[in-house]
Amino acid sequence: MKNRVTKYLGGLTVLLLCSYSGFGQITRAQIHYNAIPFTTYTFTTSSSNVTTGTNCSSAGGNVVTPSWVTVGANKVGMPYCWGGFSSLTSFTNALLSGKSAGDNDCSTNGDCCESCALGVDCSGFVSRAWGLSTKQSTNTLPGICTTFGSAMDVLQGDIFDLPGSHTRLVDTNYEDGTMLLIESSGVDWKVSYRSYTISNLTSYTPMGYTKTTPVVLPCNYFYATIPYSNNFTDWVMDSCNSGAERVPGINWKCSIGGTTPDGDDFWHRDDYTYEDWSSPTNGAYTPVAAAGATHSARFHNEPAAAASTGALDLYIDLSPAGTKTISFYLIHNEASPSPYVFNVELSTDGGKTFGSPLFTNTAQVATWTKETVTTTATSATSVIRFIATDKGNADVGLDNVSVTLSGPTGIAEVNASSGFELFPNPTDGTVLNGRFDNAVSKNMEVDIYDMMGREVFTQKVFVQNGGFSMSLANAQLRAGTYMFVGIDADQRIMKTVVVK
Repeated sequence: MKNRVTKYLGGLTVLLLCSYSGFGQITRAQIHYNAIPFTTYTFTTSSSNVTTGTNCSSAGGNVVTPSWVTVGANKVGMPYCWGGFSSLTSFTNALLSGKSAGDNDCSTNGDCCESCALGVDCSGFVSRAWGLSTKQSTNTLPGICTTFGSAMDVLQGDIFDLPGSHTRLVDTNYEDGTMLLIESSGVDWKVSYRSYTISNLTSYTPMGYTKTTPVVLPCNYFYATIPYSNNFTDWVMDSCNSGAERVPGINWKCSIGGTTPDGDDFWHRDDYTYEDWSSPTNGAYTPVAAAGATHSARFHNEPAAAASTGALDLYIDLSPAGTKTISFYLIHNEASPSPYVFNVELSTDGGKTFGSPLFTNTAQVATWTKETVTTTATSATSVIRFIATDKGNADVGLDNVSVTLSGPTGIAEVNASSGFELFPNPTDGTVLNGRFDNAVSKNMEVDIYDMMGREVFTQKVFVQNGGFSMSLANAQLRAGTYMFVGIDADQRIMKTVVVK
């Protein structure tokens, strides 16, 4: 996994070069953009497009239109059809010609020959998503792919394949043992999203295009705005280390020092288990996260040599006037930990130089403990560095980092890590509810940002008796992670929300 660029970041993607004759290069982003329309395709059917059993003599089989396809408008999703390799255009034209919108009679292969019915089967959908000029099958896909050693190695655009049976396209590897996949299947007889755990996929082989050629990623940092918070649930890849090192968002960089720069002495999410950490259970702390969180950032230095150093840098715009409060939770449960030091440092020149530490800890921290420091710095190119030099017998944990502002108005901008919840989360992208732990009633503006910091949706809501409900239908949010920001007269609240 370490030698593969994992996950695209803001359009910075990996190029895949297929060795199979007639196939060219395609980015993971393009695979994604090819696949999504098959899940959102909307069509209108007439009675000639729906059949409960028509013999297709040219295919030698019987055609049965999936039951969810009924006469009328606004049918969503490309229908399943065994042997199908329809494009969106050919499917639309076939409807006008009176052909069946899909076929779920799988008693004979090849009914979906486009003379009687149209749609895509599982491998037909993958072939379209990959931009292939000819349809592949579950048996032939392995011949043009590289098999991965672990299901956790898959990226967006890769597949889980079971030859002779089924194949599924990877949309998102959440890297916590769960996957968001897209497939054309008999579950609902169309192309749709579906979530799986790795245990659901043990009979499948994880694979992707052969001769994957990574792009050289530019070393860009995206400065976060305040208020900012991170509870270290979602991690992406560090573009400044060729995508090899993990970071908790696009505003972070993982800097490695010490004696094992390619080994144990750097930060990951607490449950990381790959080759970067040779003994990932050594030195682990409990509980794994501070109150209100499910994960933490962990500096793993066991069994690395004593006095190894690792830094986790947050790039943030501190230009607004006022006092900025940096708060975080720390744990390092080791008595007499020398040599050990945990510092919080600040740079106002984009990380070129750092001043004296804002915070220093050299003693045992047996339980998760909240720490707070302040600064009046007003640099738009600030870097807050969390850096540990550790003896190595117990790992260092960092959690619930937030940066808030108390400006001239005295109105606090705070992270609602507790006292407020969003549900359902993950959401299917149609509705989102919020609830405070008191019966407050007020007007609130909600802004939703993607992980590039771009506002993708805004809506005014009324909080009544501590709760509200908002429709996301008009937002048309794609699957992924977003930041929810709620603003009222007293505060700003921030929460991570996942759209599945």
